[in-house]
Amino acid sequence: MEKQMVAEGVKGSRNWAFKEMKGMNAPWRSVLYLARRFAWAKGHEVQFRNRLYFLEKGRVRLTHQSLEGMEKILWYIHEGCIFGETPFLDPMPLESFFTCATDCVVYGFSKESFDVISRERPDLVSNLLLSMSRKLRILSNQASSLYVDNLLVRVCKFMAQHLEPDSHPLTANLGISRQEMASLLGVHRVSLYKVLKQQEEEGLFGPFEGNAVVILQPEEFFRLASA
Repeated sequence: MEKQMVAEGVKGSRNWAFKEMKGMNAPWRSVLYLARRFAWAKGHEVQFRNRLYFLEKGRVRLTHQSLEGMEKILWYIHEGCIFGETPFLDPMPLESFFTCATDCVVYGFSKESFDVISRERPDLVSNLLLSMSRKLRILSNQASSLYVDNLLVRVCKFMAQHLEPDSHPLTANLGISRQEMASLLGVHRVSLYKVLKQQEEEGLFGPFEGNAVVILQPEEFFRLASA
């Protein structure tokens, strides 16, 4: 029963609001010979300079910055994904930026290389359009969730994307700090800590151990995540 709930809870698109992207553009590995290789350390801020990037190893974070300097994490991208499509295809000034959340190996495609791929590999262009559509869906669901869902529902939607397969008891390994989690969920970290502490006292979650937490009431958890 619990395995069925895990499958259904992660599969549905309604809880994609805070989904991390993994392997969506793996077919692009077949044309990496057309790209330039970069090795960037954790914390590096990506300068796009007319390149479309493929993340071969590591994880990058997209953060939006307001005119007042306030920052909001939008999503994380893992290996096997293209990123930077917007500044590559649209010359408008940037209001968001990518940083390396870990050490990364990245391949950058120039506009000339992209033109070659467009002519000779229409399947890769279709793959890029599909991944961009999924990102748009994620961003749309995130905006909707930030507007209509209470913080506990947002927490459960986020955790549902980080459940460890076959874990017993059911465990979410978040992979980021709670401060980063607060930014992603659009709240102050103190507000997030209060909700987590309250739900630990009420028995929905166990105590955090590092970035992992046990889900003690799976049925209630998935009800909230699917709200």
